[in-house]
Amino acid sequence: MSRSRVIVVIFSVTAFLIFTILIRTSSSRLFNQYRQAAVEQKALRQQLWQSQLRFECLVNPAGLPVPAPASADGGAP
Repeated sequence: MSRSRVIVVIFSVTAFLIFTILIRTSSSRLFNQYRQAAVEQKALRQQLWQSQLRFECLVNPAGLPVPAPASADGGAP
């Protein structure tokens, strides 16, 4: 091989390795951003669910579960 071919091969391999590192880094970054967004979405969904329950209790208190009345014999079955 001539000297110029060796230089081109070394340059190509180096460029390929740098490109691979950049792709892996951006892939990890995107995955972490996706997971963070998913966790935030889950927290927001839970807050919405709690707010909906609170609102339903205000609008329709009859929908709340009623505790069972205590029996006259002290609660024994």
